[in-house]
Amino acid sequence: MLTLTDGMLLYHGSFTRVSQIDLDKCKAGKDFGRGFYVTSSYKQAQNFVPLSVNKQVKEGKLPPDTTLGYISVFKLHLTSETSVHLFQSADRDWLHFVASSRRGTLFPDLRKQYAAFDIIGGKIANDQTARTLQLYTTGAYGEPGSEQADSIAITLLLPNRLEDQFCFCNGKVIQSLEFIRSDCYDFNHI
Repeated sequence: MLTLTDGMLLYHGSFTRVSQIDLDKCKAGKDFGRGFYVTSSYKQAQNFVPLSVNKQVKEGKLPPDTTLGYISVFKLHLTSETSVHLFQSADRDWLHFVASSRRGTLFPDLRKQYAAFDIIGGKIANDQTARTLQLYTTGAYGEPGSEQADSIAITLLLPNRLEDQFCFCNGKVIQSLEFIRSDCYDFNHI
């Protein structure tokens, strides 16, 4: 069962050490919208480091031979005022919200509905699922939101072992993440 508990450690894999979170640097169009993303899985954060580094290399922001990145570790301090929504599985509700977050013209009422939450969590749409979601949002399985399209996309997503992710959506909730450390990770020496 997906859960967030006070005091748990959360991890963020990146090309850079993140000790101060700046939401202005967070991009829109992610699974749960714009925000700062962390996971409860150190391994998942570690796996994200090469993706982050390679993206920066492609954009010319890092030298081509860069193999170092960071896993920043945070301790969560939840309060009773924090509003949290956790998608427990990659089901129809999760699919529609991810599709809406990635393609703003789909399910606009969902974005409004979930905008009230400080933290949104659920399964991550990783590399294996990204293609399925792309095909779903572009109508390749039928009209997004139709029973046919939803059924095909969910059927294709079910075999994937999706890890968790948590999107910290606003400046207020960012204050609940206490920076602990950043571990340097050389992904060429696994």
